[in-house]
Amino acid sequence: MMMAMTRRGTSHRLTFENLKGLRAEGYVRDSTLDQRDGSGPDIQRHNIQRFAESYGLILGQRWYTEFVSGRSVAGRKEFRQFLEDVRLDLFDVLLVDHTSRFGRNQAECIRYKEEMQGLGKIVVFVSQGIISGSDRDFISERINETLDEQYSRNLSRYVREGKAEKAARGHALGRAPLGYKTVRAPNGRGSHMEPDEKTMPALLALLQGYACGRHSFKTLAQHLNAQGYMTSRGNPFTESSVNQVVTNPFYEGKFYFHKGKQDEELRDGVHHVPQEVRALWNECQKKRAEKVRSGHPSPPSRQHRVYPLTGVLICDGCGRPFHGVSTISKPRSYPRMFHSWHRCDMRPLSVSAPMVEGEFVDRVLSQIKWDDGWEEAVIRAMTNEGPQSDCSLEIKKIESAMANLRKQHLWGVITDEEFKTEHVSLERQKRALAAARAPLMSLNLDRAAQLLSDLPALWQHPGVTPEQQRELAREVFEEVRLREGRLAAVKPRPEYAPLFAYSIWRYNVVGGDQSS
Repeated sequence: MMMAMTRRGTSHRLTFENLKGLRAEGYVRDSTLDQRDGSGPDIQRHNIQRFAESYGLILGQRWYTEFVSGRSVAGRKEFRQFLEDVRLDLFDVLLVDHTSRFGRNQAECIRYKEEMQGLGKIVVFVSQGIISGSDRDFISERINETLDEQYSRNLSRYVREGKAEKAARGHALGRAPLGYKTVRAPNGRGSHMEPDEKTMPALLALLQGYACGRHSFKTLAQHLNAQGYMTSRGNPFTESSVNQVVTNPFYEGKFYFHKGKQDEELRDGVHHVPQEVRALWNECQKKRAEKVRSGHPSPPSRQHRVYPLTGVLICDGCGRPFHGVSTISKPRSYPRMFHSWHRCDMRPLSVSAPMVEGEFVDRVLSQIKWDDGWEEAVIRAMTNEGPQSDCSLEIKKIESAMANLRKQHLWGVITDEEFKTEHVSLERQKRALAAARAPLMSLNLDRAAQLLSDLPALWQHPGVTPEQQRELAREVFEEVRLREGRLAAVKPRPEYAPLFAYSIWRYNVVGGDQSS
């Protein structure tokens, strides 16, 4: 009796029946852009559970679940987590409801699925009945990946065009400001902003308080809170929330399009502004101008600034993140990275953002250096080459045992189930010995090394925006730890960790660049 041979390292001839008994985990993703797909988290979990039960997979309890939009995996922590677990051999099969849940960027999808296949793992899209990488499903998988990305691109374009068209008609974009609410059109298409009777009293009290000339932003916020007024989000007033109202031309019948960007434009709006609100807001502008003429200028408004280390910079004491904020000291605004968790004993709670970014360049990026022998040294270290770690004899023994197992199965000495169980165990042992020599690892190292080599120049290039710097930092680093105002350690992502280890070894052991 013959049966299909299951080799988990290559899924070209796999069938669903070959997956029986393998360890599986589920990946669930939902996003605001995909809400109309009818593929919510509960539906995805149900489909995955039903598939695992039908084909006898051992479904674990990790359930990598996240709610995130966008085509890039840069901000998808659970996606990164199951990739790390794959490298630790914590499961054999990743079950995903649909190709679009795995990702909507075809190039990234192919890259990460090939990496998993190189480690002997299988990705199955249960609703479509696709085993990733199999010859039978190759065309279907590629077509679905293309359609998924095209859908995302079209949807993003429609959203951009819709916002531009809405702004062209004179409608302000974004969340309704204090005193207003967003109302959907009767036909369900489009929306507009109109005065909100619930929050209008708070708006009038704020404008009247500043127009009288007795308050600063700070004292006015304290006065409003004492009177029991709340912001439109239901929060107490702060100096910043008062500033946002007093400086917002929305209350004069105008609005900003692409605020904070190079093509920022102040446009006339079609929203209704009550005459009392308009008059009070204009009176507030006169009071601000009087303070400037009298030598008591109002604090400058906090301009939008992207902080490149946001998302990776964390406190070395408690692990909480730092975020960017502008502190005001008349007449200038100073960008800082602020750690707001009051229970942390680590001080200072905030540091100068330019200082941290400069130290990041000097102490981290400038130390990334290579020589001609880096690749051989890194691969040797990762595969443990040398007399003490030569695994060729062990691999030959396992291959011999697998050949004998096949003979026993063909002769009817062992059952199908016994054969499958023992074959999976031997295959796992063989893969553990040989996986580190996989050609894919060398290709990934080349790509990672090229990016790290270019990273210092890219980071400091005048044409690279802070947004792009932030994406570069998130691509390479999981954490940049700050202790007592200074960089204490960095944690690169797993694919870059061997290269950083080599760079440190080269500097400390070999001697590195003595000038650095």
